Amino acid sequence: MQFDWMVGCYAGAGVHRDTPLLEHVDRETVMAGVDAAVDAGLDGLWAPDHFLLGPRHEEFEVWTLLSAIAERTRGSGVDIGPLVGSITYRNPALLAKMATTVDNLSGGRVRLGLGCGWHREEHEAYGYDFPPVNERIDMLDEGIRVVKAMFTEAEPEFAGDHYEIDGAYNEPKPIQDPHPPIVVGGAGPRMLRLAARHADEWNVEISGRARGKPIEFKARKFDEYLEAEGRDPDEVERSWLAHCIVREDPDELDRLCEEIFPLPWGEEEDVDDQLSTPEEAREKGDFLIGTPAEIAAQIEPIRELGFGKLQLIFPDFPATRGIKLFGDEVAPRVD
Repeated sequence: MQFDWMVGCYAGAGVHRDTPLLEHVDRETVMAGVDAAVDAGLDGLWAPDHFLLGPRHEEFEVWTLLSAIAERTRGSGVDIGPLVGSITYRNPALLAKMATTVDNLSGGRVRLGLGCGWHREEHEAYGYDFPPVNERIDMLDEGIRVVKAMFTEAEPEFAGDHYEIDGAYNEPKPIQDPHPPIVVGGAGPRMLRLAARHADEWNVEISGRARGKPIEFKARKFDEYLEAEGRDPDEVERSWLAHCIVREDPDELDRLCEEIFPLPWGEEEDVDDQLSTPEEAREKGDFLIGTPAEIAAQIEPIRELGFGKLQLIFPDFPATRGIKLFGDEVAPRVD
């Protein structure tokens, strides 16, 4: 099973609940986390594509950050990518050029995470259009086609309702053959069908698991949609985004949880509730909380559902003890 880190690159527990103990974003702190994840043997580094997640309005832009991470981790072999990029924030031809550049600079390690976007406040603040969700899904479908054309065609062309390119050269091509893997994030019916059509990896994050049908149902439907597209379900990877709070000593774990909770909770932009206790976090948010042995046991049902990769958020960051402990004590138990 593969374990990755969702890089902590925004400060505080705001719209999301990922970095409640991080007071400020700076290069040294973020890169110390990157170094710790690599040293712990984690296999990938992902970053969120947002501008206004934290209450302090401090956040690094994802592709600029990934370029720095690519250089920082040169020779490590770890995957890097956005989890997931919003199709509404960048023209897909430009996005393909950016991803191609980072793939070359990283030695062929980019995984291109894409979704249809959800954070209305960011769109309005930065002057981006925020169409209805079905239109955004249509944009994503076309955008992935544009990206694949840019990755693979000598003279990329595409004409759709939302995007058009004509001779949009993209040289040098990505290192990975045939192209960097496409990771689609989402769990609604239309997003599952889109992922079945286009994705090399399907990612399901916390809100996607919390809404609608149970995740077991969504995983079964995803297999059905893949088969309807003529694709082998075993050839498409599945990944699961999860928070992890781990300590060896139960009393120390209790003290850490008292420091972390309560956390904001809700579905995407409708954050109007709280996770007050570890028990609520496990029940509502699928948090992994416990000793290394307990965390390993909590991961097993996820693996049994067919998810071979966990992208992990460690709410104790900027401390790196959770990262190190996971790599040293949890991952070997699961493997």
